[in-house]
Amino acid sequence: MTRLVPILIALAAGFTVAPGIESPGDQIVATRHQIKVGRRALRYTARAGRLPIRHNETGEIHGHVFFVAYLLDRLPNEPARPLMFLWNGGPGSNSTLVHLTGFGPKRIKSNDDPIDDKAGPPDCECELEDNQTTWLDQTDLVFVDPIGAGFSRPTRTEYAAEFYNTLGDIASVAEFVRVYLTRFDAWDAPLFIGGESYGVWRAAGVAEALAQRRSKVAGVVLISGGIPVGPALSDEMRTALFVPTRTAAAFFHKKLPPELQIDLATTLEKAEAWARTEYAPALAKLDKLSEPERQNILAQLARFTGIDAALIDAKTLSLPRQQFADQLLRDRKQALGRFDTRQTTNGENIARADRGAVINKYLRSTLQYKTDLAYQGIEEGFSPNTGGRILSVGARWNYNQGPPPPPGAPPNTDAPPGGSQPWLRRAIALDPSVKAFVAAGLYDSLNSCAGNAYLVSQLEPELKRNITVACYEGGHMMYESRGARQRLKQDVSRFIQETLASRLK
Repeated sequence: MTRLVPILIALAAGFTVAPGIESPGDQIVATRHQIKVGRRALRYTARAGRLPIRHNETGEIHGHVFFVAYLLDRLPNEPARPLMFLWNGGPGSNSTLVHLTGFGPKRIKSNDDPIDDKAGPPDCECELEDNQTTWLDQTDLVFVDPIGAGFSRPTRTEYAAEFYNTLGDIASVAEFVRVYLTRFDAWDAPLFIGGESYGVWRAAGVAEALAQRRSKVAGVVLISGGIPVGPALSDEMRTALFVPTRTAAAFFHKKLPPELQIDLATTLEKAEAWARTEYAPALAKLDKLSEPERQNILAQLARFTGIDAALIDAKTLSLPRQQFADQLLRDRKQALGRFDTRQTTNGENIARADRGAVINKYLRSTLQYKTDLAYQGIEEGFSPNTGGRILSVGARWNYNQGPPPPPGAPPNTDAPPGGSQPWLRRAIALDPSVKAFVAAGLYDSLNSCAGNAYLVSQLEPELKRNITVACYEGGHMMYESRGARQRLKQDVSRFIQETLASRLK
């Protein structure tokens, strides 16, 4: 009889629990928690579970999407709080980075800013702490694992292809948002959408999809994934505005000439001015450059990046991301980290098995989500293959969002084929009240702070006024650095407050 009590309580609360057995549908569990942020106690309800994605014509369930939601306590007569849906990128990545390193009420305790080789490896990431920079004080939060990530799955093998592509992914996540708002009667909550890296494409696409359905989106938060407004910059300008990104890394590692190693802000201004006014125009007329002009560009590119001019291709005058990463610290026999160029690859690839264990315990024990499913991205479950290599979701992804590059075009290692589409532009055109906040890390080799700012400056006024850009002293996951995380929290709080205030005018 004692063992039946938890099950009876669960049934009374409206969900089912079967120890050791995966529920056939969409088990949702709710638990109560409290954290202390500064001197303030935040009391909240956590929901964890899966919601179905149904085929519209038949009602048949084709997949389940796992989520963790946090809802701050409020008085009965208080207005609905903002509600933000957040995810990571990949494709195929679960949401634990934005959830348990970035913005949730709990975060994995870690050695912030592990960028000094002399400091040794990060501390054991084996416990959670109250997140002093959580976004929960500003908005309720829903962290989403798209199908193919975490506990989210297609219901049949043959349905996987419906979700493992850019357009199907956007459609299924937009449907998840609709189902969540319906299931929990949250249609009156001001709605925010947020994504990181490839998740930026998903966020902008979902914002457009919801706008097409006349579902009101208040704001979009885009982290480390560019600005999906279409081809606002030429290829030459986009390439040139990665120079300040390389300059920042070279400054950090003390590889610039002495006169450029004095003040980072001043050096970045010089690098950006040269990139915009001299380097981009030179790339645009590459075949018409005289030999002295070509040598001058090579010399300046070497000066602002710390790379020996002899190592730069004199024909293309380009310095690809991987070449820069491999060559800057060649004298130390080190390569730069991809996601944070302050780190070297040996520091970036430190095994973090402890992190997986603490995430597993949090989901299954603290949040009480009981399942035998493997949490993809942390655990590896059974796959009935015959010994061949199991392809990841990312390896199977169909980038069907745009035309592939023309035959003979050089490969673009910094972006998927077809490039991002103008999802954000179209969302704002459908609803001119939609606001966007764009964040990038100065030391992220995959993004350009200077490029984001310059792109927005070139947009038409009715689009430009809806987009705010910010740059942080961090990498791709800038929130892994304490200072950047604190400033990002302040900026996002201001963005939410100002967005909501503008809706009242």
